[in-house]
Amino acid sequence: MRIAAGILLIVVGMFLLSSFVSVLIDYGSYELAFDLFVIIASVFIVTGGVFCLMRKVWGLCLASALVTLFIMIVWLVGLRFAQTWLTWLMSIAGTLPIIFVSVRKKDWQKSQA
Repeated sequence: MRIAAGILLIVVGMFLLSSFVSVLIDYGSYELAFDLFVIIASVFIVTGGVFCLMRKVWGLCLASALVTLFIMIVWLVGLRFAQTWLTWLMSIAGTLPIIFVSVRKKDWQKSQA
């Protein structure tokens, strides 16, 4: 489950990074603050996914999964996009890493001992 959480975090982070960088390039300063927040958060999410795969720093993995869920909730509320199938898919992909990281906390405790 730890590997699945890491892969999901990396995929979601790369998707967010590529989509918001392209939005920033195309539209310039349209909602610049939110775009920059999501770009910085997506780098944090990818880092958390890599640490999940390497079985290091459980708190960082959980925090990046929570940031993913926060961004997906904002996206689902409709602040950014109106494509419903994509927002539901991304909200599920943002929720699953939290469950996977929380359930398999023992994996991180064994590696640090």
